[in-house]
Amino acid sequence: AGLQAAYQRGENDEFVRPTVIRAAGEADAAMQDGDALIFMNFRADRARQITRAFVNADFDGFPRAKQVQFGDFVMLTEYAADIATACAYPPASLANTFGEWLMKHDKTQLRISETEKYAHVTFFYNGGVEAPFKGEDRVLVNSPKV
Repeated sequence: AGLQAAYQRGENDEFVRPTVIRAAGEADAAMQDGDALIFMNFRADRARQITRAFVNADFDGFPRAKQVQFGDFVMLTEYAADIATACAYPPASLANTFGEWLMKHDKTQLRISETEKYAHVTFFYNGGVEAPFKGEDRVLVNSPKV
C-alpha cells in the first residue's frame, strides 16, 4: 500500500517519502512502542547516524523526548556492523571476483582511478577486500578540485 501510494505521487523506489501505513480511517500518529520501522535507505553513509538514534539506548548525539521501543526495526542493508538490528540484505561474501580470477590465472591487472572513485575500482571491485591481489597494481590520480 505504501509503495503504491508513492508511485501514484510520481515517486520511484529511491525517493519514497516517509510513509505511515495504517488501517483505513485511522489518524496519522507519532511512532509508538511496538511499531515496526523499515528503513529503506541503501546508502550506509547517509543512514547510520539516524539508525543509531532509533535503536541505540545509549545514543547521545541529540536529545530525544522518548526512545521508541520498536516491535521491529529493519535496515535495508548493513549500515554498520555495530548496529544491533535486523538487516533485510546483509553483506554477501563474494568469492572468485574478477580480480581474484585474473590472479589465479597468472594475469596482471592495473587499476587506475581518481581519488574520488578509488574505492570503486579497488575495494568494491575486489568484493570488499582492501588488499590488492598478487599481480594487481594501483595508480591513484588526484581528483580535480571543484
